[in-house]
Amino acid sequence: MQLKITTDYAIRTILYLATTKRITSSAEVADAMGIPQKYLINTIGIIKRAGLVETYSGTHGGYALAKAPSKISLGDIIEVMEGTTKINRCLEEDYYCSRGAMDECPVRLVYKGLQERVEKYLKSISIEQLLSSDFKG
Repeated sequence: MQLKITTDYAIRTILYLATTKRITSSAEVADAMGIPQKYLINTIGIIKRAGLVETYSGTHGGYALAKAPSKISLGDIIEVMEGTTKINRCLEEDYYCSRGAMDECPVRLVYKGLQERVEKYLKSISIEQLLSSDFKG
């Protein structure tokens, strides 16, 4: 599994907003995080609709986190940006299997176990933890 670049942009944006702790312009975020402004605007639209970021209009408008950094997990951001994080199609909601062997497939059991561990791990890491000086992963 490889995350999309826009997912990386969303993570960088949320990390930056968590460190500034104020309403921040898109130009400032783009410059500080090395994100093309065109992509930043689109990315912020997605994370805003997910309730992770708020927008403010006016002269001193911009963006700020909608939740405390302790309430946003790395998994939350990845889930919003990727649409799916399933490592194999057989783990999707429709349980698609080209062999029709979902119930007896031992490989699916491995995929399922791995998927559960990855999701649990990503959900366990908050933005607050990532910004902590003693974070070790």
